[in-house]
Amino acid sequence: MSTPPSGPNYSWQPGDYKSAPTYGQPPRKSRAGLIIVLIVLLALVALGAIGVLAYRLVSDSRISDKEPGSAASAPAGNAKPTPVTRPTATRATVVRPTTARPSVPSRGAAGATDLARRFVIQLNANNSKGAAAFACKGSEQLIPLLMRTLVGPPTKLTTGTPTGQAPTFVIPLSGTSKGAAVTGVLVINQLDPAPLCVRAFQITTTR
Repeated sequence: MSTPPSGPNYSWQPGDYKSAPTYGQPPRKSRAGLIIVLIVLLALVALGAIGVLAYRLVSDSRISDKEPGSAASAPAGNAKPTPVTRPTATRATVVRPTTARPSVPSRGAAGATDLARRFVIQLNANNSKGAAAFACKGSEQLIPLLMRTLVGPPTKLTTGTPTGQAPTFVIPLSGTSKGAAVTGVLVINQLDPAPLCVRAFQITTTR
């Protein structure tokens, strides 16, 4: 036990004594480290549980995909390709003026009028081969030559009332050719026993 200090200028008080430390007891440790360790352990356990759950979900998904009869589990080599239906190419039908000589139902002026109408259709279509099919013997080359010289698109000719009698009929022509107004005549022959035929034609521009 220590002796209180003494002296002329010191006044001793009862509270000046300090208690001595207790011996034989361990010092108190801080609990902060223990709490951190517990938090880390809990986090590891939670992560492990999440990993196990994710693994089970992936395993269940793979098993369901490999079930027999599933379209996704079928081997790619056994799958048959779906046939592709390609559209069939179709060719457009082109209607061309006929080059064959049509039959004339009657002779005389009525037959000449019908033949002239059919011949003018070929002139309006600028079809020299079709027009030559109506030509008389000896005029097969003349008709295409007259067409190249006198007729040009756009052409729109019409026929009039025939004049004359067998063996020669003259049919008036009128309309437009090469964009200009024209008039002319068409000469049709009827020589027995040959059928009606076109001998020649002529058109001129009107002013």
